[in-house]
This record gives sequence, C-alpha cells and structure tokens, in this order.
Amino acid sequence: MDIVIKGLSHRFGEKLIFENYDLTLEGGGLYGLTAPSGRGKTTLLRILMGLLIPDAGTVPQGVRYSAVFQTDRLLPGRSAVDQLLFVRGGRKDRAEAARFLAGLLPENCLNQPVGELSGGMQRRVAIARALWADSDCVLMDEPFTGLDEATLRQTADFILQALHGRTLLLSTHQKERLEAYPFTWVKLPE
Repeated sequence: MDIVIKGLSHRFGEKLIFENYDLTLEGGGLYGLTAPSGRGKTTLLRILMGLLIPDAGTVPQGVRYSAVFQTDRLLPGRSAVDQLLFVRGGRKDRAEAARFLAGLLPENCLNQPVGELSGGMQRRVAIARALWADSDCVLMDEPFTGLDEATLRQTADFILQALHGRTLLLSTHQKERLEAYPFTWVKLPE
C-alpha cells in the first residue's frame, strides 16, 4: 500500500515546520528521512500516526503503523518477551516471541525486566516490538541512537529481514552509517 502525503503544512506557533509538502512512499519501500535538527522529522512521523493534526494537507487513512520513538517507551517491570506479546494482545506464544528477540539480544536476558537491561538492549527491544506488531508501515525515529557500529549493522540487518514487505520510514542524523543499505533517502524542505 502506497502512502501518499499531499500538501502537508504545519507550524508550531510562528515557526513554520513545513509547508505544502508532498511525499509518496511506495508500499514495501525502505525510506530514510533526513533533515537538520528541528526541521520536522519527528513531527512528520507524529502526523502519520495521528498523534498530531497538521494545519493543512492530507495523509492516508487506514494505514496501520507501528513505531519506535526517540525514547523507548517500554512497559516498566515487564520482560523483553512481554513487550512483544503486549503489542499483539498475547496472540503469539512466548517461545515464538523469544525466538524473534534472539535475533537481537542474548538469550539469557529475554525474560529479565527491561529496566535491568542496558540502554542499547532496551533500544533493540523497542525496535523488535515495532517489528513484531501487526502493521503496514514501520516508523522509526532515530532508531540507532546509542548503538555501536557492530550492533547497528546487526540491528539494521534484523530490521530488513523482519519487515516482510512492509514499508519502512526511519529518520536519522546518521545517514553515513547506513550507506551500505538500500534506503531511498527523502528530505524535508529546509
């Protein structure tokens, strides 16, 4: 399913974020979103998810999004496996969720409360949770923050394998770290 954004405009008070912005994301495409800080990357993702209403323009309705935010927003006191089970309402079993997570985390920490995991491990749980959710499009806001080069490559490979034909839109300030991957890079107006 293509995601077509037409004539999108948004301001915060007097500050114009973008005006009359058009973007088409082809279904199943891999897109990287770049722009300087404060130019609207997170705003665009929030508008797509329906968390923010634009001043003008249209975004498609009926698209199921899953997301990784700049903060992980994990459920406190719950394990990594529980984070995944939560997004599907327990419709998958623990063993399947654990096998999925084992692509990103050591097996011995899958059932630990997420508060006991390192920041990088928590980040990977948030990424896995977004990929585990039923969605048409996965939105990721700065997903690789805090990950070293080897972990970034492992995580990026995992993301690409787990998409299964879904569209991916991720924002990043680290485009150069992702040049080995087949992203189509889009920009917000400056």
